[in-house]
Amino acid sequence: MRTLFTILLISITLLAKTQPLLKVGDLFPDLMIRPLLNAPIKSLDVRTAQNKLLILNFWGTWCSPCLPEMDSLARLQVKNAGQIQVIAISNEPVERLQKYLQRKPSTLWLASDTTSNLYTQFAFSYVGQSAIIDQQHRVIALVRTDSINQAMIDRLVRKLPIHSSAETGIHKNAEDETFAVDTSMGTQFIWGSYRKDLPSMSKSYKKTAFEGRRLTFVNMCVPSIYQALYGLSYQQVIFEVPQKEVCSWEQKNRLAFCFDVLVKPEQTDSLKTIMLHLLTRLSPIKTKMEQREMPVYVLRRLPDATTWKESTNTTDSYSFSGRGFEGKGIQLKPFVDYIANELQLPVIDETGLTSRYDIVTSNVLRTVEEVRAALQKLGLTVEKTTRKMDALIIYQ
Repeated sequence: MRTLFTILLISITLLAKTQPLLKVGDLFPDLMIRPLLNAPIKSLDVRTAQNKLLILNFWGTWCSPCLPEMDSLARLQVKNAGQIQVIAISNEPVERLQKYLQRKPSTLWLASDTTSNLYTQFAFSYVGQSAIIDQQHRVIALVRTDSINQAMIDRLVRKLPIHSSAETGIHKNAEDETFAVDTSMGTQFIWGSYRKDLPSMSKSYKKTAFEGRRLTFVNMCVPSIYQALYGLSYQQVIFEVPQKEVCSWEQKNRLAFCFDVLVKPEQTDSLKTIMLHLLTRLSPIKTKMEQREMPVYVLRRLPDATTWKESTNTTDSYSFSGRGFEGKGIQLKPFVDYIANELQLPVIDETGLTSRYDIVTSNVLRTVEEVRAALQKLGLTVEKTTRKMDALIIYQ
């Protein structure tokens, strides 16, 4: 399942404003795809390539769902070598893609486009989507990469139409007029249905006049909002109803909601409690909290680990992606949440580290093995076990 942590939302750039967006039926523009890293050529002029269908897969080494999709495309490339050519385009620099190829050699042609030129022109809402170009240089489909299979290739070769399943569109910022508020206001509450002009996201307004007073969820399913408010990992949400009935990517127009709450300055300690009360009253689904035995990871320090130095940073900040984690002046909780997201299980902190620290990790591939290796460099390790944990039960 693509989570908010593995999904890349589209950025609105100057390029998108000055160049026309490409859609199904358009001729591919007169431009070169370059540099190609592991191909017999260094660049490709799409307008001169005429004998094969061209599949442009937009991906990233940090995107965990993209990796099995790349493997699937590689198998299709071998099986249909005379019919298709796949080019996997990432906005990462050549050096990082070369490190990826050293770890995971690929028969697909890899291209680096650090400007995100083509990605922006196609207006894809996230990576893991592909554009298919026919021998006449025309865009014939925009699809989710995980939908590309042999049956689709067979239809394309026979020149039969296929359904475009990709999600595209230039999104507005979530802080548009619908969510605009005045800092002098005591409270504000918005509950609304799916907004096709906005991306899926959440915002906590750190270092603004709304810090501690406001939370916004845009185009998110109710279980995901509960998960965020309770501070649970995805594995701590248990569905006793078919998950697709309450949280489905394919049916998000019906199942996604916008939820924005602003409270008074004296209510900052109760913001999440207030939101949970409102959500319970408005939610179309039923939930309850229970203790359940479940698999977890326990985070501990290695016996010979060096002493962790306390941070000298007076402010805290952190960010993370599939490439790794970077935090300055932080307590361990955000880092533990990052590990839980990457390992796809709840993580219990038993390190005894209670101060504020500077924490940096990096990885070439978004795999469990690389996360474990990054932890070891920090003098940490994780051990899989079972524990009783809080669980959010979705029931009828």
